[in-house]
Amino acid sequence: MFLLRVVSLTLCLFALSSCATYPWTIEQPQVKVTHVQLLPATGLEQRIAVRLAILNPNSRDLSLRGISYTIGIENFDVLSGATSQLPILAAYEETPVTVEVSANLLALARLVEHMSRRGTLDNVGYVFQARLDFNQWLPDMRVEEAGTIRLR
Repeated sequence: MFLLRVVSLTLCLFALSSCATYPWTIEQPQVKVTHVQLLPATGLEQRIAVRLAILNPNSRDLSLRGISYTIGIENFDVLSGATSQLPILAAYEETPVTVEVSANLLALARLVEHMSRRGTLDNVGYVFQARLDFNQWLPDMRVEEAGTIRLR
């Protein structure tokens, strides 16, 4: 009985120490929008290809199960999409990824109405938000890039 307790305690301590040495924390990848391109329209749906550059600042490769994303313009979420077709994010490298988004026609109509009330704009603000879902035992990460697009 005593031997069983010692063996059980030893196994528990070994399991806890191995979990403590596992690199649970990783630095958040950085996502940049590098290019936007209109794709051929199908019916009323307009698809847009968005090229991203995802920087992995960690010492190990990261495998993504999927990514979901939205692009907002002037606080209207007008574009969104999701994909599971993603490459491995190599350690200490920037990986190019192309994703497709579709337009939310209702939000787009609200954006047009909003912009017509504001009059002529020199630039518009945008926000790219993404949720990265990892294959490893890592929590999902949310990343965001915001900026302005100069219209003139």
